Amino acid sequence: MDFSFFMDPGINAAAQNISPLVTSFFAQGALGDTVLGYLIIISVVYLGLHPKFGVRLAVLFGISGGLDAALKLVFHLPRPYWVSSAVTAYQNVGSFGFPSGGAMNAVVIYGYICVVAKRWWIILLCIFCAVWVTLGRLFAGVHFLGDILGGLLIGLVLLVLYLAAMPEIEKFAQTLSRPLRITGIIAISAIPLILVFPAYLALADWQLPAAWVVMAKSQTGVGIDPVSLKLSLLISGIMLGSLLGYEFLNFCGGWDPPQDHLKRVIVVIAGTISVLLVNTAVPVILAGTGFSALLPQVSDILSTTLVYFWLAACVPLIIKNGGSWMRTKNADTAE
Repeated sequence: MDFSFFMDPGINAAAQNISPLVTSFFAQGALGDTVLGYLIIISVVYLGLHPKFGVRLAVLFGISGGLDAALKLVFHLPRPYWVSSAVTAYQNVGSFGFPSGGAMNAVVIYGYICVVAKRWWIILLCIFCAVWVTLGRLFAGVHFLGDILGGLLIGLVLLVLYLAAMPEIEKFAQTLSRPLRITGIIAISAIPLILVFPAYLALADWQLPAAWVVMAKSQTGVGIDPVSLKLSLLISGIMLGSLLGYEFLNFCGGWDPPQDHLKRVIVVIAGTISVLLVNTAVPVILAGTGFSALLPQVSDILSTTLVYFWLAACVPLIIKNGGSWMRTKNADTAE
């Protein structure tokens, strides 16, 4: 089999020429594959379904993102618009191409939600979002077909392994003392960095092809810097903030979303808005104090740690103690 077919930018160009309307619709799916987009999804699951589902999803997203970042550096392959002027770039992406993180995350994020939600309309919505995001990578000109197929396969394997292993890991964690659990949280949160660091070091003497840089900049007007630890640092912070926040929430007695549907919707909307406000404010504060310039790598981890700690601990505790109408316990919470 000629595997070069799966890395042919002509497939992207052909897809983009099907119809301007179709291309525009699917290219917008690239918006769903962002750190901000996943923050909103995790917030909705955490506050709308149950915190335990939200923290499991955050950890799964962290492992997926860490693995994706590491594999990108291992293979260090280009994106379609880096190598072909026939492909229009609908999004500027500075990391390497293989595998597609959007395809991986579509499988693990929406696949996990389908497993735990078990409602037909949520499953249909997740399938739509997964297809939209995945095909969006092709139509946006940021991934070859091979990148997407590889991401889907890796994501599926990761999801199956995670669903099988997580119950046993959680049982074991419950047998540990709180100091040991916090130590474990720090260790788990370091997984993205542990995965990516060897590949990062291996590229220390590697030279980015000048043709890729020129082509990418001609498309978007922005340069590319694919050999970076930034995403892995952000993802480690996501895992650390989520797990520490969930541990603190349980220390304070835990929290269940209200049974009343209207109250639950209010909780999700108000809580997610507060998370987005904190997500906007934290980088500004870190930059304004000079912390980001002084310790940029620490700042990357700290920013997402604070945002996800706010989501995992502060928002539920504020709701829990903010009024009697929200203090109902959900006795029939699903495991």
